[in-house]
Amino acid sequence: MNSDIPVKILFLAADPSDASRLRLGQELRDIKASLRVAKELGKYQLEQLESVRAGDITQAIFDVEPQIIHFSAHGTNQGELCFENELGQIQAVESDALAAMFELLVEQVNCVLLNACYSEIQAKAIAEHIPYVIGMNDAIGDKAAIAFAVGFYKALAANRGVEEAYKFGCVEIRLQGIAEHLKPVLYVKQNSLVSSPKPKIEKIIPNPFIPRSGIVKNSQKFFGRKKELNRIFETLNSGSSVALIGAREIGKSSLLWAISQQAETKLMPPRKAIYLDMSQVYDEEDFYFALCSEIGIEECKGFRLERALKKQRPQLLLLLDEIEKMSWEGFTNQVRGQLRGLANGHDAPLRLVVAASTSLDKLFPDSNEIGMVSPFQNICLEEQIILWDEATVRDFINYRLENNPIQFTEAEVTQIVRSCGGFPKEIMQMCYRTNARYVEGVT
Repeated sequence: MNSDIPVKILFLAADPSDASRLRLGQELRDIKASLRVAKELGKYQLEQLESVRAGDITQAIFDVEPQIIHFSAHGTNQGELCFENELGQIQAVESDALAAMFELLVEQVNCVLLNACYSEIQAKAIAEHIPYVIGMNDAIGDKAAIAFAVGFYKALAANRGVEEAYKFGCVEIRLQGIAEHLKPVLYVKQNSLVSSPKPKIEKIIPNPFIPRSGIVKNSQKFFGRKKELNRIFETLNSGSSVALIGAREIGKSSLLWAISQQAETKLMPPRKAIYLDMSQVYDEEDFYFALCSEIGIEECKGFRLERALKKQRPQLLLLLDEIEKMSWEGFTNQVRGQLRGLANGHDAPLRLVVAASTSLDKLFPDSNEIGMVSPFQNICLEEQIILWDEATVRDFINYRLENNPIQFTEAEVTQIVRSCGGFPKEIMQMCYRTNARYVEGVT
């Protein structure tokens, strides 16, 4: 296993206001403490989401791409898991619904732990698709549930397999003097209840080609844009703003994120990075609200915004993803003109980095119609973001597979190069699927 690629654990917790209180905070703290002593430093990465609604589950899984999913919640005696609705009250989810979701995650998720009362029904259904699923065959108290989680994750941290970790979880309940050690049950695929250890214990082998979509936020996984980054920071330090221009799905969002993470060390003088995804902004009013909220100032625009930004120290670097949104109905030249004014000059309160799939002069032709220059003309110098060439694709694959037990054949690499057209997202997806085919035969 490549110890540089952590096993990701997604902790999902729900504690509806109209149900008895659970000690979710204590459970999470104890799990973190158990993983902190892992034999391989950095082997496990724990991500958490609390007050979970049913609609939050898939997005959290897409964002984190975990190998282990831990649900901590209430359960009904009909086998439903209880999440929260918009009012923070119980919203029950049936076993068939969760099982259908996990059927779509068979290549990614290795283990599901349902730390909730009466969750055995859910565990059986999910185990049709996921290798290891743990549920509770009866109501279980807080102390027993927390003890099981502690024993389970301590064993994982000691490099034990899932089956052994399950048994250590049960033993931990007994060590605490709690008579509930028979309530946790472990299922594997085909609804086969585990009752004795197998000769071989399956190990969790994380797929190195993640995330398959969305922004790459892990600096160690960001790849292939070093030259562009250097040019961008040279342009910013010269007093100009930057426009990243390139086709969709080419990696502009990940590049923006990398710029935001390096702004305070590579900009002279340093600037605080503010990242806004314009696809999530509804209109001009919403833009000003989002901008002021991210900066941490009272909502304002016009002269009041200019005055507030001039007081900011350090000064700001504003990164706008999907700048095309500003050409839609609901946005006017006023907001674009103000951004131009705030970014104009060597010591401007704002420096801009915007991302678009079209040249800015073509994107905002309405400015010329009213006798104005494009709002970003002479402010943003365009940096063309190009597709990866064959050498870059090969370097990327070698980088992600370094020290990995799985290595692709030359035929597989050639097929990836030919099929993906140099688009990083397509390359990532195909590499992920290629790696997954190998893992299916690894125990």
